Amino acid sequence: MSTVAMSRREAPDPPCSMLRNCLIGPSNELLGADNGFGLPQDIIVKDHAMSVRQRLSVCELSLPDTSFEQDLDLIRASGATGIAISEFKLRDGEEEQQIAALKESGLAATICIPANTSPLPLRPDSIFPGPADPDLRLEAMLGSIRRIAMFEPDCILTVTGSNSDYDAADARKIAVEALREATALAVSLGTRLALETNRNEGLDFSFLRSLPETIDFLDEIGPGIGLLYDFYHLWDEDNIIPDTERFASRIFGVQYNDWREPPRSFADRLLPGDGIMDIPALLGALERGGYTGWYDFEIFSDDGRWGTELPDSLWKIPYDRLIERAHAGLLKAWDLRI
Repeated sequence: MSTVAMSRREAPDPPCSMLRNCLIGPSNELLGADNGFGLPQDIIVKDHAMSVRQRLSVCELSLPDTSFEQDLDLIRASGATGIAISEFKLRDGEEEQQIAALKESGLAATICIPANTSPLPLRPDSIFPGPADPDLRLEAMLGSIRRIAMFEPDCILTVTGSNSDYDAADARKIAVEALREATALAVSLGTRLALETNRNEGLDFSFLRSLPETIDFLDEIGPGIGLLYDFYHLWDEDNIIPDTERFASRIFGVQYNDWREPPRSFADRLLPGDGIMDIPALLGALERGGYTGWYDFEIFSDDGRWGTELPDSLWKIPYDRLIERAHAGLLKAWDLRI
């Protein structure tokens, strides 16, 4: 099965400042008349409505059968300006060449995914394998942060891991102390960490289950770490709209997708607009709260590799079409945001 499209479109210019991003429309034209300072007169009116197109990113985990270089081509051709690099697609000893390929593509490294994500084990450990000992896990996490930081990411994902083998208080203490050290390293390397909560639908990746308790946990760690806001894990929480608006300034990155009801496995995400989430409401709350970061497309849709062969797995769609449909769904929801 061929999943990589052969055709390519001309790549967009790489993102510059957020100001310039706000001024560029869907055809890369500057919006509004010049006012003598090089800025359009209608900058305030056009700001968010246009800038979202320049904040589209694709997570490499959504494209499981391609190489790093193939992903660069696919994502650039889609019109997105960001790539969420997966460490699993980096090759030992070839990081400098891959950094050069990233720079040549014009894409920005966005919400990047380390191979070692958490101070506590993940359950099951088949997806993100690693040692059980927290000290060894922290050492591996720090190594992943150093490696990914070379690509100058906007942020690096982290989760707490499972507390199933620990007293709850002990697990929290281990996670807080480890993530403080990991955060300090990330900041020293010019990046930052983004902590994701997890609904643990068939998985146990985090002992944090809600947006407010995750914010409390972040406060305990201290500065330099923020929230990774994944629609899939948060969309149906009580008070999610007011909480999203309230905590938007703490969000370092957004991952978007949609929810099938009922899900047929832990890897049965949908494209935006194909499920039951109220995505326009989530987008509206993020905008009102002042979020101006990346919108990263992340789906898992098991084609049998994780034990459930979904007959309509999204991973059976050519990846260029998959990305195109994802962007179209998000942009449609953006136009309907409330």
